[in-house]
Amino acid sequence: MQTPKVFISYSHDNEEHKDWVYQFACRLVESGVEVVLDQWDIQLGSNILSFMEKGLTDSDRVLVVCTDNYNKKSNEGLGGVGYEKNILTAELFYGQDTKKFIPCIRGVTALVKTPVCLGGRAYVDFTDESAFETNLKHLLHELFGVPLKPKPSLGKNPFSIPEEYELPSIRGESSTVFFSNRFSDSFPGVRGIQWFKDPHEAVKRLKLFFREPFVFRDSNPIWRWRSGDMHIDHFEVLSPDTVLLDSHELAVEELAAVNAGAYYQSFLYIKTKPVQPTGLYDQSSIPAQVEQRGYAREEFGLFRGRPVSRAEYDDGSTVIDGEVVDMKCEVQLRVRYITPCNLLIAPRESPINNSRFDNQRDEMLNAILKGDASLEALVGAVLQLPKRSRT
Repeated sequence: MQTPKVFISYSHDNEEHKDWVYQFACRLVESGVEVVLDQWDIQLGSNILSFMEKGLTDSDRVLVVCTDNYNKKSNEGLGGVGYEKNILTAELFYGQDTKKFIPCIRGVTALVKTPVCLGGRAYVDFTDESAFETNLKHLLHELFGVPLKPKPSLGKNPFSIPEEYELPSIRGESSTVFFSNRFSDSFPGVRGIQWFKDPHEAVKRLKLFFREPFVFRDSNPIWRWRSGDMHIDHFEVLSPDTVLLDSHELAVEELAAVNAGAYYQSFLYIKTKPVQPTGLYDQSSIPAQVEQRGYAREEFGLFRGRPVSRAEYDDGSTVIDGEVVDMKCEVQLRVRYITPCNLLIAPRESPINNSRFDNQRDEMLNAILKGDASLEALVGAVLQLPKRSRT
């Protein structure tokens, strides 16, 4: 299956939308989509208009994040959105496939959800965060050219879902309450900070914490936080001291269960041990990675127990014994940490989920790794954060 390449176009004058676009792009990359995004790909001194033109023309699809401000600018012909209008006009004039542009709606208050140049197009509405996973799945099926549901034979209900495959509902329970209940069940009696220095014991507690179900059709209550944030969809024990969180391999060194304030302020702190590199990459970039984000990691694919490069994972094929092998759906994305790393696990509605705290959080986590700060200092900072209103 060919890797789809998408370009994301959005308005830059709203930090909340900008942060959302970054997280949206991360999810697409983790799902195997090649993403062109200015926050990653444009460099200082680059010609922004040339970058946009190349991104728009070279990509298979263009995801247009439509907000009130983006639509207003586009309709008035302001800002960088003029290129979208020009390319779209050319497609319509020459009769080319006009499905290149996919509107992705976010928080549009007007009755008309898209700018005029994209009027009448089917769109994906990401305004409701609780429906994000469903809408992302729909979008991914479109990007990979796979029908969301195969056309049924006559007499079969196309909307029926086998009961064993249907996720349960969280039934309106908030993520902080769900997290607190799991915390109490897995770390009973913890008040303040309790350390688990034995990796085997830490993994046992994590296995109990992540017992099924922890993902629901209407909510993803448990998130991880480190150089960005992402909800956790998968947990697996790989060995007595190593777990898999989504695609991330974590060789646990120690774990701290933190219950130092109100129920909604509890979280887990995990420090990981460095693991052996895969041998696929030049290790000279490790110091630069540590300098930039506090740790170094490798992204690769795991195919039949053997690692393949991220590029091969993206291409869907590898070379084994001189022969090109189609990996199809057998290959899994993996992230391996080759220097010590640390991260937080908390509910989606935790005070930690605060964009103004992101930089301070990562700086404090890096300082803890270096021995220049303590977990107690981080806990103190979290306790000072405002309580989030339920969204």
